[in-house]
Amino acid sequence: MAATSRSTESKSAKTIERVYKYVQKYIHENALSPSVRDICAGAGLKSTSSVHAYLRKLDEMGLIEYRPGMRRAIILKNTEGSEAPSESIPADVVRLTCLGKITAGVPIYAHEDESESFYINKSIIGSNDCFLLKVKGTSMINAHILDGDYLIIRKQDSCDEGDIIAALIGDEATVKRYGYLNGQPYLFPENELYSPIPFNTAECKVLGKVVGLHRYSIS
Repeated sequence: MAATSRSTESKSAKTIERVYKYVQKYIHENALSPSVRDICAGAGLKSTSSVHAYLRKLDEMGLIEYRPGMRRAIILKNTEGSEAPSESIPADVVRLTCLGKITAGVPIYAHEDESESFYINKSIIGSNDCFLLKVKGTSMINAHILDGDYLIIRKQDSCDEGDIIAALIGDEATVKRYGYLNGQPYLFPENELYSPIPFNTAECKVLGKVVGLHRYSIS
């Protein structure tokens, strides 16, 4: 009985590894996550419920971020130090680190948390130096930036009028549209419930320009 149990566990572990390798390969080649039916075909599984179970297990292991009920909502996590197999990253894919949360609302204290890193196709960012920030708040909803989105930020210390930027005001970080009011620089929300923020002191700093975003689902 014990031998049978060990054999079953070994078979399950190999299947989990096979699913993980397929998800890695698919995301690296297509710059988006596979569907459950893609994984069934690619990993040689017959049951979609089994795929969901393996994806939940990979999520528990910290190898992916998985949200059941959402299509193509699998994100590879930073696997440094993991015993799970890893493949070399193709030349057209880059791993970007999420440095933490940035508010789309009232500015909040700047917070860095490098616990998340995702793979992005270079066709999205070119050769630019970029990073990710997770949005918190609703002040940019009319620019289609929603709470929970991951923004792709191109590092730069200047911007043009009309750019949507990640900005620092002292120790407070926010994402807003850069512009002018009565000849003075301001950060403008894209939600009538919020007010423009003056951006004309020595403590004001441009962190970068928003060049893209990742979202799990469209409601």
